[in-house]
Amino acid sequence: MECFEEKILDQIQSSGLFEEIDRVLLAVSGGADSVAMAHVLTELKNRGKLSCDFVIGHVNHCLRGAHSDADEAFVKELADSFSISVITKAVDVKAYAQEHKLSIETAGRTLRLNTLTAMADGHDCDCIATAHHKDDLAETMIHRLMRGTGFRGLCGIWPVSYVYNGQFVRPMLGVRRKEIIQYCNENNIRWREDVSNKNTGFTRNRIRHSILPVIEKESENLTDLLAALSLKSRRFLLWTEKHARAIIAKGRLDRAKEEFVLEKALLEDCPPWVVYEVLREVLMELGVGLRDYTQQHFDAIGEMVKQEKVKADFPAQVEIAVNNGTVLIQLKKEQLEPLPKSVTFQIGQTVEFGQWKISFRQLDCSQVDLDEFSKTKNPFVERFDANKIKGPLIVRQRLVGDRFYPIGGSGEKKVARFLQDAQLDGQTKQQAFIIKDLDKILWVAPVRMSDQFKITSETRQIVEIRISELKSHN
Repeated sequence: MECFEEKILDQIQSSGLFEEIDRVLLAVSGGADSVAMAHVLTELKNRGKLSCDFVIGHVNHCLRGAHSDADEAFVKELADSFSISVITKAVDVKAYAQEHKLSIETAGRTLRLNTLTAMADGHDCDCIATAHHKDDLAETMIHRLMRGTGFRGLCGIWPVSYVYNGQFVRPMLGVRRKEIIQYCNENNIRWREDVSNKNTGFTRNRIRHSILPVIEKESENLTDLLAALSLKSRRFLLWTEKHARAIIAKGRLDRAKEEFVLEKALLEDCPPWVVYEVLREVLMELGVGLRDYTQQHFDAIGEMVKQEKVKADFPAQVEIAVNNGTVLIQLKKEQLEPLPKSVTFQIGQTVEFGQWKISFRQLDCSQVDLDEFSKTKNPFVERFDANKIKGPLIVRQRLVGDRFYPIGGSGEKKVARFLQDAQLDGQTKQQAFIIKDLDKILWVAPVRMSDQFKITSETRQIVEIRISELKSHN
């Protein structure tokens, strides 16, 4: 028992997971992995090894009827046994998958991460802890190898990552699943079994139950070898990113013109993986999504750098030109999203904007239950401090150069870059629009509100905004 807990503590300390962290949201599904994590972390806190506070968050995917509801009840009981707060939220994965034309796996992950991030934001949690372990790491790497990947994919699961603008930490990455089960059994810890985890119709389950066991018959320590490869790949990527940033710093980024200029000589003698990282970072800084970019695109750009004068178009409205010893990467001005007509309205009105119906109402803070709202709200409703809003509100489409302060983030961020980092599906990203006052963006709807308009203990009046799709929209 103590050896297992020491492994978890070592992972926390070596990766600096809870440094300068006051409150952590523990993502607990009810399965053995997350339940063990909750037990270990609360035990380490009770022994004075950790100083942060914990809140348990549970997302009910509503995929298994009464079994899903029983999982939620189990997690509430678990939190009560620890005497810590618990937040639960039900999400309709099937409806979301159908609406956005996603697989159940992808829809579930998207909703789960979005919901956990919202929970953390609403309850002053600095990060979200998930129970990914060493076997999950191995499965992720094999999955990426099957699809085709470079060394970035071989990094696997990072101890700390930022997804959907939330900070996620993984204190269990240093242990195997069999160690988790042994820990639970030795300490009489109950957990819930999710029968869907045995459904090999899902790719990850197929890797877990059919592919990995066969390979491990030939190499018993395969999982540990993959974990070691992951660590080496992460170190290599960090080295590559450092060199790429040094090169990018010598270039010139013009945000107004949406272009980046760099001396060609700086790339000519670079290893291809550094060139790739420079291009990747520049494209993301310009707000370009990388979903449509393949290795062939980056190889083609690498070949362009070797030429004296050449110009070519690339996905996502990007034009790259090599001329007079420079490399110019820019968004094609003639293809930028045209300035759309905006809708201006006063609080209390209901307006239509494209496919959306948007309603607004003002509430007295003393007459609403903010905690209950945080627990039950969906992505299509937000509340803002009315006193921070200047003048009438404006609804419009996104424009190049839009910037805002995403709640839970570390500062101002370009809207296009935020949407890219949030790893949204294409349709959600494309449909996102802006709600702002005379000066600032309140909400990149329906994705994330601005930290500058959040409700605080000083708030007296609230503006609630709800959006819904028009029934007649095709």
